[in-house]
Amino acid sequence: MAGTPEPHSAVVSLPAPEGPARLTWPGKEAPRQLIAPALHLVETFQPLGQADFPRTMARPNCLIHGDNREAIAHLLAQGYAGKIRLIYIDPPFHTGNAFHSRVQLRGQDEHTGNPGGPVLGQQVQYADAWEEEGYLQFMYERLLLLRPLLAPDGVLWLHCDHRRQAHLLLLLEEVFGPANYLNTVVWRSQVARGAKVRAFYFPRSAHFLHIFARDRSAGPAWHRPQREVVFTRAEAALRFMEDERGFFRTSHPGTYSFEKLVELHREGRIYAPYGGQVIVDREQRRVYASNGGNIGIKYYLERRGRDRFVAKRAVDNLWDDIPGLGTVPSEDVNYPTQKTEALLRRIIETSSNPGDLVLDAFVGSGTTLAVAQELGRPWIGCDVNRGAIQTSTRRLQRRIQAQLAEEPDPPEELSPSFAVYRTPGALAPTQDGPPLQVEIQWRRQDDTLEITLCSVHNPALDAPLADWRTGVLSVAVDPAYDGQVFRAVHADAPKGKGQLVQGRYRIPAPPGPARVAVKVVDMLGQEAILAHTL
Repeated sequence: MAGTPEPHSAVVSLPAPEGPARLTWPGKEAPRQLIAPALHLVETFQPLGQADFPRTMARPNCLIHGDNREAIAHLLAQGYAGKIRLIYIDPPFHTGNAFHSRVQLRGQDEHTGNPGGPVLGQQVQYADAWEEEGYLQFMYERLLLLRPLLAPDGVLWLHCDHRRQAHLLLLLEEVFGPANYLNTVVWRSQVARGAKVRAFYFPRSAHFLHIFARDRSAGPAWHRPQREVVFTRAEAALRFMEDERGFFRTSHPGTYSFEKLVELHREGRIYAPYGGQVIVDREQRRVYASNGGNIGIKYYLERRGRDRFVAKRAVDNLWDDIPGLGTVPSEDVNYPTQKTEALLRRIIETSSNPGDLVLDAFVGSGTTLAVAQELGRPWIGCDVNRGAIQTSTRRLQRRIQAQLAEEPDPPEELSPSFAVYRTPGALAPTQDGPPLQVEIQWRRQDDTLEITLCSVHNPALDAPLADWRTGVLSVAVDPAYDGQVFRAVHADAPKGKGQLVQGRYRIPAPPGPARVAVKVVDMLGQEAILAHTL
């Protein structure tokens, strides 16, 4: 990108904490100024050939590889203060453990026919071991940085478990002020089974979501969610009453006016108990039941199909209707501590509108970004772990290509593209041994490029695989590689451990000589970019 100025660093100032309460620890320090480093563009995904991303981050739909302290400081320096409607963070829980992902061949098990080949081992993704004061200082600094990014009506959700939820709640009150505390959601993330059933002092099956507004008086963005409960006809018959219109439940009329009760009676929605009739006494302005008892308001179940009936329920701060990953294996992307899409969908729909900017500063497996993309929210994600960036990249490529398959000419707010940036502190991908050995056949025919992968071998494995595709996670193609930024227009990142990459790709050829590049990522996270001029 000739003529583009080199990225440069900047200094950002941070406001003081809002709350009067203070949690103390040795070495506690509230930073007042930070150096915001430059970010460097390393990869884009633009299947529609959209306008290129700038070398320094200036628009959303960006993954930032690096320490989120540096990434958030950069966002502040780039003018994102007060621009983000929703921040969701799922930080380390201070478990004292190291978290691993499986190193597993893809395809079908030849013996059972189940998805996924042999598991060859495990690979560390990140460590969650801290000194007590180190963890608190780490979280304190990041909360101080995140608060000014929120819009005046923005909301932050912090996801944690039993280990540090009390400490984090106090830190949030210190940074945001106790007046801006909205609620704490308790999420049943799993159902106790196996050895956990015998846990002493009860099994631990809950996570906590602390919710804070930037400024509660500004009226935080909020859409009260409802949940659906589905019943069969037999189940509905046991739990509800039924009339000619269907199954229903009743509720006390509360403070409904006489006029409203008359209107509901005309609609057939007033219930009289003991087989009585509904009496409308206009002189006394009363609506009552002829055989005594209290009248009720009927709320009907929605019928779906022949044998399904749906009841709408209010959602409170106990979420036991959203399953954890253990019961939604179809979403598994082989990343530890992954959260389910239903959880993030409820959070995003509750605290943002289509078009609102969403930030996840601990992006992990990319669930927040994938759901934000689906719901038409522009997004920014950060993570220091290279495996998280790789996993999120593949997931977003799949999600965007699926969206384009359904809607080839998407509206502008869908934003079917994204970029990956790297902070100076994040090391470029390094090989833990010899590079991948990749054999490719290249062919140009008229306006089409045909690329065929013949083999991919990681020398770290004892021997070549019977089918090289079982060891490959993703393939992407850049038809005009400049040697610096990989700009993919097509990605082959199959979902599920039972599926294999295709290995043969046909894409439109750019005019004139083309330097085509293919990026391969294998099951060990090793990357290789091979370029060829046609």
